Amino acid sequence: MPPELREIPTEIKTARLVLRCPRYGDGARLHAAIHASLPELKPWAVWAQKPLDVDGYEVSLRQAASRFLTRQELRYLIFDASGDRLLGSTGFHALDWSVPKAEIGYWIATPHVGRGYVTEAVKALTEFGLDIVGFRRIEIRCDPLNERSHAIARRLGYQLDGCLVNNVVAADDPTRLRDSLIFSQVR
Repeated sequence: MPPELREIPTEIKTARLVLRCPRYGDGARLHAAIHASLPELKPWAVWAQKPLDVDGYEVSLRQAASRFLTRQELRYLIFDASGDRLLGSTGFHALDWSVPKAEIGYWIATPHVGRGYVTEAVKALTEFGLDIVGFRRIEIRCDPLNERSHAIARRLGYQLDGCLVNNVVAADDPTRLRDSLIFSQVR
């Protein structure tokens, strides 16, 4: 079956969260969440180095919604259970439907750090990806210095596959190379 024909829900609910595909009007909330979190995001995220304005995030989210429809990327925004407050973003990236496999990425706005939201979201995505979508492998990649990020992978039972040395340019300093830890769950 071509990936574009796979039935993939645009919304996933957990006890405290709603993960949903981006839609029209989310740009302003995403802009506010990112700009409130830049000091914490910049060491790890290339995309945080040059933050966009509201219109830029609206365009970015529309492009993400388009990639969701074509199954090139499955991005979900993280909201509280009421669906009113945007807390962060997650999703399946680096999709390879021939395996099938994906990589989960995530971030949470600074005011919501330390409440278990990312763990809850990634747990839901992992179960959804393995049980519903049918991924045979899901990866989490992160910098070894990003202890919060790899703690989530370990907490959720992801296995450390290895460390790629000098694998990426540092998000906040293009003159330095950084390593990447690769964690996985397989079915």
